[in-house]
Amino acid sequence: MNTHSLSRRKFLQVSASSSVLLAVGCTPGSTGKPINLSSEGMTGASINQFITIATDGAVTLLNHRPEMGQGVFQSIPMILAEELAVDVEEVEIKQSEADPERYGRQMVVGSHSIQNEFHKMRMMGAAAKEMLIQTAADRWQVAAAECYAEKGRVIHNSSSRSANYGELVEDASKRTAPTEPALKSPADFEIIGQSIPRRDIPLKTNGAAIYGIDVDVPGMLYASVERSPVFVGTIKEYNREEVMKMPGVRHVLKTERDLFGRREGIAVLADTYWAAFQGRKALKVEWDTKGMESQSSETIASRYMTQADDEGTELFSRGDADGALSAGDGVIEAAYVTPYQAHVPMEPMNAIVSVTSEGAEFWGSTQNPNGTRSYLAKILDIPEKRVKINYTLMGGGFGRRSRTDVAEEAARLSQAVGAPVKVIWTREDDQTQGPFRACSLNLLKGKVTGGQVEALEHKVITQEIRNQTGDKMEAGRQIMGGVNTHYSIPNLSVRGVLQKHYIPISYWRAVYHSTNPFAHESFIDELAVAAGKDPLDLRLELLQDHPRFRRVLEEVRVLTDWDRQKVAGKGRGLAIAERSGAHFAMVVDVSRKAGKVKIDRITTVLDLGICVNPDTVRAQTEGSVIMGLTAALYGLTIENGAIKEQNFHTYPLLRYGQCPEIETFILPSSADPDGAGESGLPTVAPALTNALFDLTGNRIRKLPLSLEALV
Repeated sequence: MNTHSLSRRKFLQVSASSSVLLAVGCTPGSTGKPINLSSEGMTGASINQFITIATDGAVTLLNHRPEMGQGVFQSIPMILAEELAVDVEEVEIKQSEADPERYGRQMVVGSHSIQNEFHKMRMMGAAAKEMLIQTAADRWQVAAAECYAEKGRVIHNSSSRSANYGELVEDASKRTAPTEPALKSPADFEIIGQSIPRRDIPLKTNGAAIYGIDVDVPGMLYASVERSPVFVGTIKEYNREEVMKMPGVRHVLKTERDLFGRREGIAVLADTYWAAFQGRKALKVEWDTKGMESQSSETIASRYMTQADDEGTELFSRGDADGALSAGDGVIEAAYVTPYQAHVPMEPMNAIVSVTSEGAEFWGSTQNPNGTRSYLAKILDIPEKRVKINYTLMGGGFGRRSRTDVAEEAARLSQAVGAPVKVIWTREDDQTQGPFRACSLNLLKGKVTGGQVEALEHKVITQEIRNQTGDKMEAGRQIMGGVNTHYSIPNLSVRGVLQKHYIPISYWRAVYHSTNPFAHESFIDELAVAAGKDPLDLRLELLQDHPRFRRVLEEVRVLTDWDRQKVAGKGRGLAIAERSGAHFAMVVDVSRKAGKVKIDRITTVLDLGICVNPDTVRAQTEGSVIMGLTAALYGLTIENGAIKEQNFHTYPLLRYGQCPEIETFILPSSADPDGAGESGLPTVAPALTNALFDLTGNRIRKLPLSLEALV
């Protein structure tokens, strides 16, 4: 784990010392059919993920996806080891280098890693195993069907003869890989589905793990960048000469980065980070804020409300919602508001880039190694093959590290000064400079007739990540993420009204699933009250044709004793969602004692297909729940055109003593895996506010909420 990239030179050294090895990979972007690779082929650019087996029997499994705490460093090798028939605890796991031609897509966003790699990893492991079995069978002059593989050995059934993989690898490496290797039945899995301790955890607890912020490069300068508190601010003048006289300061330069528009800054470069930061503190900058200092959370909210009657763009429709809602009685309406949110990973943003006449090299923590490589090649106007990406462990990402703006800052500064440059953001930079999760206004109308939900209209008014600049004002389907169209409401409409602001937004854990379900699932509860039905019963009624949602609902009903008699001073709320294919139901239990409201327990039931490592999934769900609960209780506000909350004292994360008991139940399944990295987060806010309604009788339609203010 201490080796964070496998260079071609190092790979050749390993190959030479092991004499010969067997490598099986997949062509990038393929369906996972293996191709045979010689040792020479491994240094080429035509392979994807691979397994190496040395003549001494040592097995190395590569993980090609960045590790930011989600567990892919171990989970992807677990899939390989399952089909290869080796003990994952006995093999070496290494992080691959960044190379899209060799490894295909390496970006980690949207909980897609296991989803996208599961079949390919199984095919690779199974193909390598078949090649080893056939080699042993030929050597023993028996049928391959009479042999099997187990714990890194091939065994002949009747004679009990066996051979270590290392004894077979030389001849096996000369074979052509099978294109359709037999895969194990999920019922026979021995590794997949086990809670195997992750190897990266000890390194993270004893200080041995290397994050981007830990990396040093010889000859590098440190950079701290002053930026306009109002995002579109441009530099009018500043005291460059004065700052240049400070100890250790080498350069004071204007710089910029691309974050949905050019963002100007002044970089102080010095021999140490302390000197760079002290120089930055001494800057006196006059900013042209373009008049945006008049903006605030209140003006933005008012602007959103002025568009409440806009039709917007139709994103989904069934039946005639407009007609049903305009006729007769029984129509109810509600507006739900969510604030901007910061990503606040524990490791602040950072990047090292060295630009020379030979090319460029990056060191740092990134969710997007391939994208960083492409972007640096583009802005430096050099071929991608001349950009090397060295990526490390990440101290959190949550979507923020999918962007390339910090790498751009470092690259432009390195190019300007002719030395490697390490840019480090402060916590205040991280919280106030963005990009952020978008704020939103959700407007809902529903109609209940004779106890039946007849119609529902859900209008989302928000910014769109992929449409922040330019004149196009049509909203895309992305902004309806988390709106559950599976409810069998005969007349259903989802519309989007696009907002464009100077405030940059980007992907945040669960993206629009972190905002829209708060409105949608809260309103389903409002419809249940109007229909005189239990909220869980109504959902089951509206999901007759959706077995996965019904499964998690029925299970959470049993696990939480949902139907028990109501107890005074206690409340409970329910919400369901689907994110990245995973379906989940959540129940939040709350109580009030001596006038204080407390969140007692959060229970989540997951149906996410085959679960590779249950302990990792539970940890992911717990993290999602805590992040979702933090977002329900705290948020960012705009004041004088800038973010008001500068650090954790005004924008706190949930503390240990505030966390309720969290229970996660994973339902058994033989279906292919769904994404687990965001499971739980979308349901926290609606399940909590539904529980608070059950407790207090008051609806909460605006976040963040204050438990202390509830009576």
